[in-house]
Amino acid sequence: MSKNPRRLARPVRLIVSVEAELVTTIDQLMTQGRHHGHRNRAEFVRLAIERELARCQSDDFVSP
Repeated sequence: MSKNPRRLARPVRLIVSVEAELVTTIDQLMTQGRHHGHRNRAEFVRLAIERELARCQSDDFVSP
């Protein structure tokens, strides 16, 4: 999976809806000044999806 969102080979736009409270939490993390590996909300969500996919694959996730 790509580590640089600006260099995706075949980018696809994904639109998601989340609770306002979750967006507020993300924004608070981003403004704390710590390096979390993302620069904006979209990057945060992209990385979260990649981490969840890796976690599912490492847990031998099997679809029913």
